[in-house]
Amino acid sequence: EENNDLEGAHSNSSENNEEVGKSDYRRWFVPLMWLLAAAGITLAIALPLSMRGKSENAAQDNTASFNYADCLPGEVDVRFELAKSILSSITSPDLLEDESTPQGKAIRWIVCDDSISVQLFENQDTVSGNLPKQKHGFRLGGDAGEVQVTRRYILAAFFYSTSQVNPWIDSLNFLSPDLHECNWHKNYTRSNF
Repeated sequence: EENNDLEGAHSNSSENNEEVGKSDYRRWFVPLMWLLAAAGITLAIALPLSMRGKSENAAQDNTASFNYADCLPGEVDVRFELAKSILSSITSPDLLEDESTPQGKAIRWIVCDDSISVQLFENQDTVSGNLPKQKHGFRLGGDAGEVQVTRRYILAAFFYSTSQVNPWIDSLNFLSPDLHECNWHKNYTRSNF
């Protein structure tokens, strides 16, 4: 009988040890995942910045140059300066001016190719300096033209930063210059596959 009690106590303690092991695992797993995510984000920001110095030493100057023939008609330099003034609150002007960075490519797309942003820039209120309200604004998200330009820039920068090494297999309508940014997607159903 004593032997059975010992075996029962031993099996209970091993079950408790498994539960303690699981809770210990959970206790360190979640912080470890957060740490890995933070390290990944830090590397994603720091790596391009550290590589930037190497490209600056090259003989070629990549700052603020446009091939006007490829841009939508209008005052391209004025649009660039207006876009830079709006976007410099979220991105360093140095990154915006360097056309080799995803941020530089994104602002150039906004200024040269994005017909929605170009239309907002071209219709800037001369008295207040504000861009016109967007057609499909959000009551809570803001309907100012500056907000729409910022959203489109962020999505363009995301596209360029994730497609530099390996191009997207399906662009999902990203950077469609005549579509509202909320329509930069494709609806997939069983019939699409």
